[in-house]
Amino acid sequence: MKPEPSLLPRTQAALDHPPTAEAYRRLVLKRRLWMVGVLMLGLASGWMATAQSPSKLIGFLMINVVVYPPCVFVVALALRRTKRVAGILGAYPWRQYPCSYPRRALESPKAIIITFHEGYAPILRISQYSGHLAQKQNPQPDTIWFAGDPRFGGVVSPVGGHFPVRVVPEAPAGPIPDGSPEDDALAERAGLITGGKVHTT
Repeated sequence: MKPEPSLLPRTQAALDHPPTAEAYRRLVLKRRLWMVGVLMLGLASGWMATAQSPSKLIGFLMINVVVYPPCVFVVALALRRTKRVAGILGAYPWRQYPCSYPRRALESPKAIIITFHEGYAPILRISQYSGHLAQKQNPQPDTIWFAGDPRFGGVVSPVGGHFPVRVVPEAPAGPIPDGSPEDDALAERAGLITGGKVHTT
């Protein structure tokens, strides 16, 4: 018999939980500050380039061409991921599951294994710049709060909902459980999938 995960807190959506809502607001502010910082860097680099000699001007142009566009791309991607986090947290409640953290090489993506039920414990990749979830004011490092669809990923947080982090599924090692049409429609509305394709941001 499959164990039923406890539903905590008792809200229809994870984003209705006050600590989660506050954490999401902080996340949005941080991402926007990143964007402001990148834009200011571009403006400052352009202004400094105009005050340099022609030989130094080439160096500043190289910075603007080689370094600046990737920075903008990374921050824009983070903002897009933040918006998807809001869609997921607004569509699913928090549920509580056992979890573990696989040992990996330093260059490998951070990951978490969530035991959704007996026989189904997929590996989910944790988004970058999230830190170590087991150390984020977490009284139960072997337990995780999850909002989303186990087949398509979602958002996790240490117990309490105070540190929401996007997670996406790795290539499955076994069969993926079937979902109902209602489950698929909810995943589509939440932004987990589009036309059956799983989003990885």
